[in-house]
Amino acid sequence: MRTHLNLIVFAKAPQMGIVKRRLAKDIGHIKATFWYKSQVANLIKRLNRKLPVRKYLFITPKNSKGFFKHCAKGNWQIKYQSKGHLGERMADAMSRVGNGPCILIGSDIPNVKYDYIRLAFKQLGKSKVIFGPSNDGGYWLIGVAGGQKLPKMKDVRWSTQYALTDTIRCFNHPKQIGYVQTMNDIDNGKDFNQLYS
Repeated sequence: MRTHLNLIVFAKAPQMGIVKRRLAKDIGHIKATFWYKSQVANLIKRLNRKLPVRKYLFITPKNSKGFFKHCAKGNWQIKYQSKGHLGERMADAMSRVGNGPCILIGSDIPNVKYDYIRLAFKQLGKSKVIFGPSNDGGYWLIGVAGGQKLPKMKDVRWSTQYALTDTIRCFNHPKQIGYVQTMNDIDNGKDFNQLYS
C-alpha cells in the first residue's frame, strides 16, 4: 500500500479574545487579531500550490469552518482539533491522517516556506522524529517518520522556554531525533516589533 506525506497546519479562527492573547496584551486585541488573520491566510496561500503532500488544516474552535473554507480552497482537508492540551491535540491529529511521514506546524510563524517543509520531510528519511526549534525555547515544527506515533506528552510546560526540552524528554530514543532550522514565532510585542523593524 502506498504511503503519503502528510502536512498538518494547526490554526485558530481569527476571533478577538481567542487568538494571540499574549500578543494582544502588548499591541491590542484588534491589531493582534488582524495580524493573525493575515498571517494564516498568507501561510495557506504559500502552501496552496500543488504539492506532493496531503494537506490538512486542523482548526479550532468548533463552528469556525467559514473563514478557513474561504482561504483554504483547493486541496486542503479541514478537520477540527480535539480537546486536551497541545500534546494530546497534536497526537490525535497525527493519528487521523494516515500512517505515512507526518509534519505538523503552527500558524504563527511568518517565514515558513514550502522549501522548509520539503527539507523537513527529507530529514525524516534520516530521523524518526524531527523538530523545528523556535528562538523562544519552543518549536514551530514537529514531524514523525511513517509508522511512528507521538508519545504521551506529560509534564510539558507549553508556551514556555522549556517546551522543546520537555517534549524531547518524552521520547525514549533521543539519538533518533533530528532538527531543521530555527525560526521565530510571534508571541508578544517584542517579537512583533522585531519582525517589522
